[in-house]
Amino acid sequence: MSDIEPHWRAVCREFAFERASVEVRRALSLAPDEPIPFNDRWEHVQRVVQVAVWLADKCGADRDIVEAAAWLHDIRKSEPNHGKAGAAEAEQILRKTDFPAEKIAVVVDAIARHVGLTRAVGAAPLAPVECAVLWDADKLTKLGVGVMAHQLSTRQFDGMTLAERRKDMQKFMRTVLAKTVESMNTAPARQLAQVRYRAMAAFLDEWESEDKL
Repeated sequence: MSDIEPHWRAVCREFAFERASVEVRRALSLAPDEPIPFNDRWEHVQRVVQVAVWLADKCGADRDIVEAAAWLHDIRKSEPNHGKAGAAEAEQILRKTDFPAEKIAVVVDAIARHVGLTRAVGAAPLAPVECAVLWDADKLTKLGVGVMAHQLSTRQFDGMTLAERRKDMQKFMRTVLAKTVESMNTAPARQLAQVRYRAMAAFLDEWESEDKL
């Protein structure tokens, strides 16, 4: 097996990094020469790639399709209908690389359909499996103690006390993330989502118990 990285992977990774950097610079009003304090989008994309490849192996999905879709899924995140917009641009990017042409359509489909934190109750798993894997991987990065720690420090909580931040997160877990866990398409993702959800709940329960002293 060759150790040489395929051209398409390097292109996708570089493109994703550049778009993530533009997004954060715009959000923080940074000058071109100012360092980025924390590239949230890039951190997210890398986590999605890691989880997506792991899930692909667990579910028998095509790793090339899943990885390419994971690198490029949020390249138009700052725009309306970012799934469809990103899918269209991803197709253009991949056609200029050595990515297998016969696999591009599934990458495009997966990116177009990855949007949203929940799916309809009782909905059938997304198909083909590569679409299911990207959706699950993206949502798994919204679950867990690490991502919660970061979320609690973001600007949406400015002006709130620590107790208010905890209560807001507990409400979000009950009303949204619980449904996210149930929306997972694949069995491995659902199992991991449940583990991460329980860890978040335990963290918040311990935090609440400290507030009661």
